[in-house]
Amino acid sequence: MSINFNEIKIGNEYDRKELSAMWGYASHQAISRGVITPANSNIIVFFVTKIKQDNQTQYNDIIDEGNLYWEGEEKHGSDYRIVNSTDNKDIIHLFYREIHHTSFVYYGQIRLDHYKIHKDKPSFFVFKLIEVK
Repeated sequence: MSINFNEIKIGNEYDRKELSAMWGYASHQAISRGVITPANSNIIVFFVTKIKQDNQTQYNDIIDEGNLYWEGEEKHGSDYRIVNSTDNKDIIHLFYREIHHTSFVYYGQIRLDHYKIHKDKPSFFVFKLIEVK
C-alpha cells in the first residue's frame, strides 16, 4: 500500500473513508487507529481528536500556538518509532479534529520537539507544526 499526500491539502477536511479510498485500502478500518505506520514506508500518520467519545481513553491532545501536545498510546506501541522519527527520516503527518464523529483537518507535517517517556501512563510528546495555515 502506498500512502501519498499529493492530493491532500493543508487546511482541507477529510474523513477516514475518503482517505482510505484515496490510499487504496479496502476499508477505512485499516486506518482506524490514532497512529498508523504503513509497512515499508517512512510515513507516520496521526489521527488526533481533541474531544473523544466518553467510552474511549481520554488522552489530553491539543493544538496550541503552533504546537501539538499529545499523549502517546496507553500501550506505548509507537513511542520509540516516534522518538526515533528524525534519526530514521520518518515523516509525521497530522490529521486533527476538535470533536469525534467529524471530519479531520489536515495540518501537514509535524516535527517532534521534545518528549517524556513514561512506563505507567501514556508518554508525553510535543510536536511543532511545520506548515501552519
